[in-house]
Amino acid sequence: MTPTAYMSKQSVTRLREMIHDERLDYDIRAYAEVELLRRIGGAGLGQKDIHARRLGQASGATGETD
Repeated sequence: MTPTAYMSKQSVTRLREMIHDERLDYDIRAYAEVELLRRIGGAGLGQKDIHARRLGQASGATGETD
């Protein structure tokens, strides 16, 4: 089963738990976040925006300017 298929079978509550579970690998948490955003409408985020957000989180970027 692919990670995408696995995440599509999880409840919204479980996806939220997975996102915040530091014991899980980053990739698993990223798949959970993408699936959660997809389910709740993504707050207007497209796939490109979601990917850019994940890259920003991975590099430690906060998006804030001084």
